[in-house]
Amino acid sequence: MFDMLNGFFSGFGQIMLVFSVALALLQCFSGYRLLKFWIGVIGFLAGFVLGFGISSSTIAGEAYLPAVIGLVAGIVLALVAFRLYIVGVFLYCGFMAFSAVQTISVPEGQGWNILLIVLGVAAFLGAGFLAAKFARPCIIAVTAVTGAFNAVNALRTLIPALGSDSMRILAGVVIAAMGMAVQFFTTRGAGRK
Repeated sequence: MFDMLNGFFSGFGQIMLVFSVALALLQCFSGYRLLKFWIGVIGFLAGFVLGFGISSSTIAGEAYLPAVIGLVAGIVLALVAFRLYIVGVFLYCGFMAFSAVQTISVPEGQGWNILLIVLGVAAFLGAGFLAAKFARPCIIAVTAVTGAFNAVNALRTLIPALGSDSMRILAGVVIAAMGMAVQFFTTRGAGRK
């Protein structure tokens, strides 16, 4: 029984790894073109979590009602984020920068974790404000870099050479540069509001 479960979870983990790498590379090479979709997804998730969390703590008895409220709040926030493009760009690029900073390896200890959170918030604000001001180049840079480093991070379990920090950084920089080049070339003349 244990062997069967182990095999299932191992196979599921490999499928999720392939899915993660594919999603990260899609982000790296097509992030600008997929931006409105991702803005909607992040808006939906934020709305669902807020709606579900608030309603489940205030409504007692009905189990399905918080889920319905979360679903409605998610749809509303996704539409708002989609319509308020620049706010969505700020949140999306900020979230991507924060997520990228959180993947940095730091020594164990409370002080390092706090430093990582402070750096993440600074990256969130910096990337968000830059993206709001210089939308296309900043979106391309943020999506290429975060997609590349997320892909490299996921691949390190399969590729032994990516075990060292220097090799992961080098691979991430090379893939990010290729992703930026592809995005700048394929979105030439594409102007966003």
